[in-house]
Amino acid sequence: MRYQQLDILHCLRGFCALYVVVFHAKFILWAGGRQYLEAHPRAAWSIADYLLFGLDLLSSAGYQMVIFFFVLSGFFIRYAQHKKHRSAGAFYLNRVERIYPPFITSLLLAAGVLTLLATQVPQVLTTTASRELNTTLAQAWAELRAFDLAGAVRTLGFVRLGQHFLGDNVVYWSLLPEGLFYLLVPLALRWIRWYYAASVGLFIVGLYLDWRDVQVNELAHFAVTYNAYFAAGIALYDIVITTTWLTRVAKMPRWLMLPGLGGLLLGLVALSLLKLTTASTVVAGVLAVLAVSVLLAGHIRSHNLLVRGLHKIGEFSFSLYLYHYPLLLLFYAGIVLYTGKLFIYSRIYWGILPIIVAIAYALYYVTERPSVNFFRRR
Repeated sequence: MRYQQLDILHCLRGFCALYVVVFHAKFILWAGGRQYLEAHPRAAWSIADYLLFGLDLLSSAGYQMVIFFFVLSGFFIRYAQHKKHRSAGAFYLNRVERIYPPFITSLLLAAGVLTLLATQVPQVLTTTASRELNTTLAQAWAELRAFDLAGAVRTLGFVRLGQHFLGDNVVYWSLLPEGLFYLLVPLALRWIRWYYAASVGLFIVGLYLDWRDVQVNELAHFAVTYNAYFAAGIALYDIVITTTWLTRVAKMPRWLMLPGLGGLLLGLVALSLLKLTTASTVVAGVLAVLAVSVLLAGHIRSHNLLVRGLHKIGEFSFSLYLYHYPLLLLFYAGIVLYTGKLFIYSRIYWGILPIIVAIAYALYYVTERPSVNFFRRR
């Protein structure tokens, strides 16, 4: 396939990144859930209150949106290697050039923001507050103060310092599965059928372990869970270019496909709210496959205003993903200073979201974009 055909898929990158930003903004800037219900009992709610709370709940599947992104990552990696095959060394070098400049910048930002919070707004690190965020920040600050060479190695390998990632930037958890997938790519694409068979077998093992509630380490978790979604993206690309899959999708009525995607998204949110993690991640994978297929089949036009807006965000989605959490913490500290309160019950996060996106876009221009341009010249 030509890149022009795949370009529309960047709107899905933008959607996933923006969804995760909303998910974290709600957690940091709005004390929803139990605390909100205690401060605002449902007995006093109006219809508008129920509608607004329902709108808040729509952004509750942040983890599942990362799974969605794993499918996209597998799809684009397969395309890139199919278009221009790179040796293992060249592929790894490309990934380092692409990932580490913005990643290291985000590390400095996260560490700087947490240091600023601890020294200038220490009340946000109050462990006696009945809120997970404040306790977590205190623990992350203790780990940052003990930072050493071993911690630097762990951080550059996308591994937690202890209980938390550097600067408490929780989005780093997904970089380890992504990095492990990249290490696997040259070997997997060389023996693709074996890779597919192994991925299916390991995923079945993962379902069994989950059923038995067996806990595994991060490497094993990648093998039995996350790898399957990267593999699904690779397989989808192979299906698209070797079968009539898109032709069949294009023949399906739009009135069926688009509401179907919306229904799957609502089901995904419902499963995430019910804490049915395995079921929700499977639905996220299915949703990703269908969304890619619907877009490539032409059911949604690229000039659609929503698609164009999400596509623009998709261009700097990696930077938005890396930078938004420490930026949200910075805004939270400012709100605490201004109000003197650790719990914010107004939905101020909706107004701050555009500012976060704008700052991430500016950071993209000075960190990620130069590395992308360098990669394209190679």
